[in-house]
Amino acid sequence: MALAAIYLRLSRNEEQLNIDEILTNHRRALIKLAEQHKLTYDIYQEISSGIKTDRLQLNSLLNSLDEYDYLLVMDIDRISRDNAYAEQVKTLLIAHDIKILTPQGGIDLTQESNEMLYSFQAMLANFEYKQIRKRLGRGRLAAAEQGRWVMSNKAPLGYEKDENQKLIVVEEEAKIIRQIFQKTKERVSANEIAKQLDTLGWRSRSGKVLTTSHISAIRKNVVYYGVVQACRRVNKRVVDEVFIENAHEPIVSKQDFLEVQKLLEENKQGNYFNKKSVTRKLQNLLYCNCCGRKRYLQLDGNGTNYIKSCYYKISNNTCRDRGHKYLPVEEFVISKVKERKKDFEHVLEKMKSLDTTDEANKLIKQNDSLEKQLEKFYNRQKNLKIMRMDGEINKSEFLEMSEENEEQIKKVKQQIELVNIQLENLNSNDEVQRRLEINIKTLEEIETLEPEDCNTFLKTFIKKIWFSTNTVANHNTKREAPDVTIEIDWL
Repeated sequence: MALAAIYLRLSRNEEQLNIDEILTNHRRALIKLAEQHKLTYDIYQEISSGIKTDRLQLNSLLNSLDEYDYLLVMDIDRISRDNAYAEQVKTLLIAHDIKILTPQGGIDLTQESNEMLYSFQAMLANFEYKQIRKRLGRGRLAAAEQGRWVMSNKAPLGYEKDENQKLIVVEEEAKIIRQIFQKTKERVSANEIAKQLDTLGWRSRSGKVLTTSHISAIRKNVVYYGVVQACRRVNKRVVDEVFIENAHEPIVSKQDFLEVQKLLEENKQGNYFNKKSVTRKLQNLLYCNCCGRKRYLQLDGNGTNYIKSCYYKISNNTCRDRGHKYLPVEEFVISKVKERKKDFEHVLEKMKSLDTTDEANKLIKQNDSLEKQLEKFYNRQKNLKIMRMDGEINKSEFLEMSEENEEQIKKVKQQIELVNIQLENLNSNDEVQRRLEINIKTLEEIETLEPEDCNTFLKTFIKKIWFSTNTVANHNTKREAPDVTIEIDWL
């Protein structure tokens, strides 16, 4: 009696239907077919997309073809929807003299007409798969336009889906998201935030520790200020995109989200976050005025805080700016910072009198500058298209440069949005006044602050502190030391 392999595959797209019922109907039909041809059989079944080639049950079947005379399937597309892989399977079936049986009829691959029929049906299956994917993609975008969450079966941390696929806030999880954004605004690194969340016992929905990669992804996810975003790709290129604001209740404000994006962008240019536990008030703020590199702090043999000598190489020459006692530098910087109290008080007084002209002018100038940048990037996009049409650049070069330019356009648009929000907030400046009052009070107590708290506070308005002893590090202790350079680069 001949032996047959029955292969049952349920498509991922059919999972929304009754899986058990579909498999049962297919199994009955193929078992009946095997009995009609008086075949004994083994059954292989799995749930997988027809386009995948690494299917466990199918590969197991193909590795055992020596044992079988027939392959029973509901249709050719159950074997594969990928043309190239379908041809590989066909070659294996011919080599092992396997005949295919389906409820619609048999296919003897030793006959040329049947071999062509198999290839034609595989080609149709591949075409049908692409059409299904296209329809699903369009349906997904249409659902996203209605503010429904269709990006994945699971809602992002902080949300759950209602019966209409709309996101609703889960307060117990939302507090984690707010903490991440708040700490980022305080310039705390992702690594330190992860440690703090672990200490608080806050976990992911599945109970796992939230890692730096989780935090990095959360900080960039627009869903948290109420956005539903979806796109359709063809050959890895975005051909259609949906971006719907106010689709659901935000967990953080749009302003907070954009401010965090600005901080993350700034951090690419330098170290703006506390990556280690802060033990000194000026930690991660001191930079060499000679070579521009960061200056590091250490304890000397007597336990005194010391700014290390600089030994960075510049154009094959080593910067040898001498080290210096740390405490006098800290005292000088703190004294300069305390002088800012008058500036804060002046701004607060102006705000209380609703005189926000200077701040508005500053934001308007910033907005004008950003608009010019945006226009420049738009012109660059037009030039790229002209260069492509004239054959000055090839397709891959055009796509690469175009995607990079579009990313710059996106960033500038975000900055423009932030400036516009800040302009709007000038008309309701209670929050700004509150922050200024907190800053003034903090300045009054700055000498009593713990190093980490003071360091966090200083980084809200100090970008860098340029320092140099203006002396080469060597063993000559009798020379006259020039005055040191200490310059503060304010934000």
